[in-house]
Amino acid sequence: MESDTSDRRRHPRFTVGPAIYIEVVERGGRSGVDNTVIRCETLDVSVGGLRIAVPIAIPQGAMLNIAVPTEDWKDNLELVGKAMWVKEAGKEQGFWVGLELQDSSHEDMARWFKVVQKLKVRAEPTSAG
Repeated sequence: MESDTSDRRRHPRFTVGPAIYIEVVERGGRSGVDNTVIRCETLDVSVGGLRIAVPIAIPQGAMLNIAVPTEDWKDNLELVGKAMWVKEAGKEQGFWVGLELQDSSHEDMARWFKVVQKLKVRAEPTSAG
């Protein structure tokens, strides 16, 4: 069942397309070795979250470590998110996942805010889900 989540958004979203990596933090896992790392595509972003396309289902409520490559590809912006919803991607293969950003370091959140502001200049807000 598809639901309209746009009315619950606190921040406008902007369409983007860079690949990012997420690490699904397994409950009870003893180390990062136990966690699954997935390459995914960013569909849209906001200051408070993002929507991604992934090849495999991620459990709703899962905590994720998110690595966003910087423009110069010298390092990654490290964020933490929670999978708020997961939907089949329709005619496309895979799944769409709505991530809400959780408390990350002040420095990383400030860098994320700058990334979103740059994207805002390049794109128009979307209403997609």
